Amino acid sequence: MDLNKKIFIRLGIYVGILLTLFFIVNQILHPEMSNIFIYLIFLATGEILVIALYFEYKAYFSRYDINKQAVDRDFLVKELDRLNHELKAKEDQMLFMSSFAGQGIILINHLKEIIYANDTAVNLLHIVETKDKLFMNRIRHTVIKEQILKTFESKAHEKQNYKIGHKNLNVNTISTEQSKENFVLVIIEDLTDQVQLQNVKKDFFSYAGHELKTPITVLRGYAELIQHEIITGSEAKEVSTKMVELADYMKGFVDDMLMLSRLETFVDGPIETIDLKKMLLDTLDYYHRSIQEKSIKVELNVDDISFEGDKIDITKLFKNMIENAIKYNKEQGTIKIDLKRNLNQIVFVIEDTGVGIPFKDQDRVFERFYRVNEVRKEPGTGLGLAIVKHIVNKYHGHISVESVENEFTKFTIVI
Repeated sequence: MDLNKKIFIRLGIYVGILLTLFFIVNQILHPEMSNIFIYLIFLATGEILVIALYFEYKAYFSRYDINKQAVDRDFLVKELDRLNHELKAKEDQMLFMSSFAGQGIILINHLKEIIYANDTAVNLLHIVETKDKLFMNRIRHTVIKEQILKTFESKAHEKQNYKIGHKNLNVNTISTEQSKENFVLVIIEDLTDQVQLQNVKKDFFSYAGHELKTPITVLRGYAELIQHEIITGSEAKEVSTKMVELADYMKGFVDDMLMLSRLETFVDGPIETIDLKKMLLDTLDYYHRSIQEKSIKVELNVDDISFEGDKIDITKLFKNMIENAIKYNKEQGTIKIDLKRNLNQIVFVIEDTGVGIPFKDQDRVFERFYRVNEVRKEPGTGLGLAIVKHIVNKYHGHISVESVENEFTKFTIVI
């Protein structure tokens, strides 16, 4: 008796045992004579199915029976070689693709069908699902489709940069041969962060050079006056005080530029639980002398609120807003501060009774280095509100301004 027949005999026995057990349990729970006939019918049917399966199996595989001379050994060897070759090709293909981790990868076959596209590529190019797999129908961007077609025709490596939406993409199309057919591999790299970082660096040096040139020139002039003893005594002391003020301005400017660059390049500090009320009161205490000098009245309506965030961000936000409210306020003016929790949002409102902001300038006060008019000619870097805007955006909030010239300015921040 051959091995295959033994396997099917055992299968028939197992089917019989299983049906018998089922019959015994059912007879105990529901004892009826009719159950015996049902059992016999199911048993016979099950065994017939096993026998039929055996004969079908025997007929189908008889030509591969290694005990018979009918086996085509050369055919089997060729098939095994072919399968091994295909598996090796697939393995090499996957290893090649895995070397581009973090990039968008698309593989297009000789029929110009997309046979592979990773999630990064789908998201960057918004590849759509269609009934067919043709890349011309699935990729929306004409310039990229033209680049792929060019690579198919020339079999040459093409590399281009594109601005698609808000993304800066580098697209490489590479001709590669698979099973003697021309395939094209598309590699997409998102350069948005790199381009943004380069722009930030360029802006930093451009603005820094412009803003620091004048104070450095003045400092040099003051230093030469003292060096050559052109001024002495009280005059030298007065000039020295101005030099310290200029040095403080330059330090503040550099600190603000670094803070802005940090926010624009999404460099996060440690996240911790912040007591907003305490931080706000500490900031007011920091500016206590400036508040006293202008005899400003501060009205507070502040709740006890905890917030998960970067302490540097929130400290800078409070400092910039309070400093502006003092700087542009009137003598014996008022500053009103509200800090409340509204459902899942935190609402911070600061209002001063200062010089105000003309309506035409209100949309631009959050731009870097934008100064309103000569009425607001207080010294400063021109970066304060730009920094606040970036901090608010970082926490997915929004900031708005209301103002009437020579009456009030009110900022509302929701995060």
